Amino acid sequence: MSQPLIAARNAPVRQLKTSAEARPELQVVTPPAVRRLRLPLPVACVVLLTLGLLGLLMTNIAIAGDAYRITDLQVQSQRLANQQQAAAESLAQQSSPEQLAQRAAQLGMVAAPDAVHLTGSGVVGEATPAPKPSASPAASQAQTPAR
Repeated sequence: MSQPLIAARNAPVRQLKTSAEARPELQVVTPPAVRRLRLPLPVACVVLLTLGLLGLLMTNIAIAGDAYRITDLQVQSQRLANQQQAAAESLAQQSSPEQLAQRAAQLGMVAAPDAVHLTGSGVVGEATPAPKPSASPAASQAQTPAR
């Protein structure tokens, strides 16, 4: 040990003279009331469970909304498929040879009396001029040869 510590250890201890009047009286001090928000465990569980159920409810609502949207799109797709099929049938009907001949007659066209074919050796058949179209489409249909 060092000399100052040894000297301090061996030094006489002074006794403080205390009197009962000089000392303040000790009192129990209560701490200030701390206002902390303490949530009891059952209340916290109920709040947590309620939030979980609300989240589950929102998820189910979103899924149901998507299901309705899918159903609407399927109905719309079926309706469009039906329209496409009707349009294809109408096109097939309008492109039939009878319909084409009738529409050509309505436009004033006449059928050629004899067909002329071009082959490698020359022309087969004899070209004749087409008859003059009549004024009424019904008369021109009568001139159309039957096939």
